[in-house]
Amino acid sequence: MLLASFGPLAGLSLPAWAQTDDQAAAAKPPPAPFEGDIWTRHQLLGDPFGARSALADHGVTFNLRSSSFYQAVTSGGVDTNTGEVSQVFDYIVNVDGHKLGLWEGLYLNMHATTRYGDDVLADVGGLELPNAGNTYPLPGDYDGTDVTGYTASQLFLGGRLAVVGGKLHALDTVAGLFPKAFDPVNEYWNVNSLVTATPWFRFVNLAMWGGGAWTYDLATGLPETGAIAFDLTNQTTSNEIDDAFGDGVGFLGFHRFIYEIDDKLGYFMLAAGTSTGEYQSLNKSDFLIIPGEGLVDTEEKHPYDVAAYLYQEFWQAEGNPARNAHVLFGGTVADDNPSFSNWNIFGRVTARGLFDARPGDRMGFAGWASGISGDLRDTLDTVGIDLRNQIWGLEVFYNVEITPWAHLTGDFQLIENSLGDDVAVVPGVRMVVEF
Repeated sequence: MLLASFGPLAGLSLPAWAQTDDQAAAAKPPPAPFEGDIWTRHQLLGDPFGARSALADHGVTFNLRSSSFYQAVTSGGVDTNTGEVSQVFDYIVNVDGHKLGLWEGLYLNMHATTRYGDDVLADVGGLELPNAGNTYPLPGDYDGTDVTGYTASQLFLGGRLAVVGGKLHALDTVAGLFPKAFDPVNEYWNVNSLVTATPWFRFVNLAMWGGGAWTYDLATGLPETGAIAFDLTNQTTSNEIDDAFGDGVGFLGFHRFIYEIDDKLGYFMLAAGTSTGEYQSLNKSDFLIIPGEGLVDTEEKHPYDVAAYLYQEFWQAEGNPARNAHVLFGGTVADDNPSFSNWNIFGRVTARGLFDARPGDRMGFAGWASGISGDLRDTLDTVGIDLRNQIWGLEVFYNVEITPWAHLTGDFQLIENSLGDDVAVVPGVRMVVEF
């Protein structure tokens, strides 16, 4: 299912619609995630009264995921704390229109989120995004339930072309563009460790009206070439469509060059984005704390971003491609104004199922750095706010598979923020349960 790849539960196997005839004939259908006993199935509740299997037969799949977080700033940063506790529930519904009795190639997706509790974003510094799971529906001290994304997709040319539209959940969309490398549910916490992110957040929001089209490489199931257009207003807690695109339109285009080295997947990807809307480097953001935001006006300009990524698998377990290790490097260059961050680089090494005795465990190490816009620094200097030239962070995690439906992750980050405070020491623990 195409839109399953939009959700954070994206799998590594090639979807059925993207297989050649020979591959489809040779492949065995994977077991449903609710099949098996309580120790082997991937969803805790299984198939109560046959409801899940009955719905799946008609093209409807539903998943409820609980993510419990504890994260602290034990020293450094803007402020230290004894720890913040938060709880997130994600509700994901995917519909195969053909099985439902509509037409072939139609897929529908809905993602809703409940969150309560606080996060450590303000204590760390604001631009560092130390917990991707706490960004939806909104970061900070937020309690509530919102539909954070819903989309409709249509496949053409035997699955080689997808056209998508609706309310785009930003992290789910990125997961769809990086299906083998992006997993904020079970891997890295810091958004800057997941993707070269910070400069894009001048005009990319958490959820936006929009749509796009892209082609797929059927041999790998990877999006190859495409473009997305989107509204400039954050819609995570609203569904205001009357004024959509009233402030301008954002654009993203990408192309991926796919190759293999010793039968191991690699690719080089280029992406570029811009907006017809105009911004200032101090414009307020809905989900970032920009130092001095709103204090001083600067010249309004159209933003742009250019990014590059390099991905390479370097280890794969014999007979089990889901057990693998890869490296991912990336970087973004943006304009000095109106962007508050004019460059970002990151690199990480991630292993899944590295140990034979622990095939479901994951681990990784990442580092990143972002430059603070010179225009922003010069502007704030006039009101006595002195910013660093750049910020950086390091992150390491280990994810323990207790059962296929329960994962416990320990995470540790070191983060230097823009305000000149000491390096923040940020440990955390996350428990994820798939119901």
